[in-house]
Amino acid sequence: MTLPHHAPYDPINPAHHADPAARLADARDRCPVSQPRPGVHFLARHDDVRAVLTDHEAYSSVDNFALEGGTRTVDLPAVPITMADPPYHTALRARLRRWFAPALLRKQEPRVREIVAGVLDAWQPGQKAEIYHDLARQVPTRVVYAFLGLPEKDWDQLHQWADAIDGILPELRTDMPEFQALTRYLGGQLAVRAAAPATGADVLDGLAHPADGEAPLTPVEAVIHAFQLTLAGTDTTASLLTNLLYELLADHTRWERLLADRSLIPAAIEESLRHDAPLQYVLRTVTQERNISDCPVEPGERLAVSLQSANWDERAWGAHAADYSLDRPAGQATLMTFGYGIHTCLGAPLARLQARVVLEQLLERFPDLRLAPGYRHEPAPDVVMVRRPARLDVVL
Repeated sequence: MTLPHHAPYDPINPAHHADPAARLADARDRCPVSQPRPGVHFLARHDDVRAVLTDHEAYSSVDNFALEGGTRTVDLPAVPITMADPPYHTALRARLRRWFAPALLRKQEPRVREIVAGVLDAWQPGQKAEIYHDLARQVPTRVVYAFLGLPEKDWDQLHQWADAIDGILPELRTDMPEFQALTRYLGGQLAVRAAAPATGADVLDGLAHPADGEAPLTPVEAVIHAFQLTLAGTDTTASLLTNLLYELLADHTRWERLLADRSLIPAAIEESLRHDAPLQYVLRTVTQERNISDCPVEPGERLAVSLQSANWDERAWGAHAADYSLDRPAGQATLMTFGYGIHTCLGAPLARLQARVVLEQLLERFPDLRLAPGYRHEPAPDVVMVRRPARLDVVL
């Protein structure tokens, strides 16, 4: 592809997002800090991305995801963790870490296995399946609902509301019927928990009952944090699962290597996270004068911080950074997929756990899994923050 020198990568241009590799490579090489829109700088290099995500004092997370239609922090009735700065963020993350500690998340594995098995039990060898809707969207939503402690009888309804809300993100209309229904439902669940003695059994109980030394959350805060957790990680984990299976099946020798050696499963997942970051970028607002790769940025300006470009940066990952490789050395560079610094994704271990369990069960049940004849990879339309194909058709 020949790229015009005057066309920097625009993170919300669907044409740029649909086929980003050449444009991002061009940005890293020639203009690592560009200005695709007035007041918006786009960061393409790994080291710049890591430095910005580390410096939360100079780069605020308020209005993260708010760019050309995204929902602003002030528009929400309470501040979610993804849009919070210290000290509020510090206290909230410490509260949630009780539930997201890696050792505690590992205890979720039996329930995750049960959920994955429940989805796959309806499948038969030889039939066709569509991975994104029939598997990848089903597993993360059910895992998150179980993790939060939401009653299983309500999962299908919750999934319908969540799908409608996910469909317009990063915009979020608080007058949207599905938003009102979901937050009203969560408010009812939290009220029931708050009226009963604390059990410490799940996340909802932790939001309803503060631990020793914690300030109680207001009912509105508790609802917004429960809402954030209900949506967080569902579409991104669904994208991880879909991207991962596409890469393994597009070159079937990769799938065959995993069939022969299950120890490659963690490497397959990490390489998918790097090569196809589900969340393509995050946003920061400049609060202090800084220079990024010799480019001055001023207070009030916005930064679109490209997690995907950082993961493809040849300076960090080597000459073959654009390739998906099961043999990539561990620890070659810092993976930016889950963010970095104080906003590193709390749910990363849970996403990795789901990907491992899904792969293990698919390899066991459907060793002949392959792409459906005539399948063509096409990016999801009208989605500019998440990377995944519109669908993934396979034969089991």
